[in-house]
Amino acid sequence: MSEADGAGTEEPPADGAGSANEVTLEKVGEAFVLRVTGALDLAVAPKLRRLIDRVQRLAPSLLVIDLTEVSFLASTGMTELVRADRLAASTAVRVVATGRITLRPLELARLTDELVIRPTLSAALDRT
Repeated sequence: MSEADGAGTEEPPADGAGSANEVTLEKVGEAFVLRVTGALDLAVAPKLRRLIDRVQRLAPSLLVIDLTEVSFLASTGMTELVRADRLAASTAVRVVATGRITLRPLELARLTDELVIRPTLSAALDRT
């Protein structure tokens, strides 16, 4: 994400720096990428919600929520993923999830039927 040069910028600042459980925001081309690190649980879910709301106000064409570095996915985290997908009017929402820690809970909750899941960030950013 390019550095903000002052007032009037449309890019939201990154959030959560310096913590084991964090959510960071990055702009990649025309897309916004939210990267979650550590446990996506009751403590981190509100931060994810705030950043999703901030990004959705900008109405980008694509929002990617990257769970690659998530060590635990709680139901509150899954709720925020569904909320992001349902509230996105003109924004495509994609979730990066693989393996037993993130993809398996989404499968068990049958959210893979509702959410667009990709195995890698590059696959999620691919416009096809």
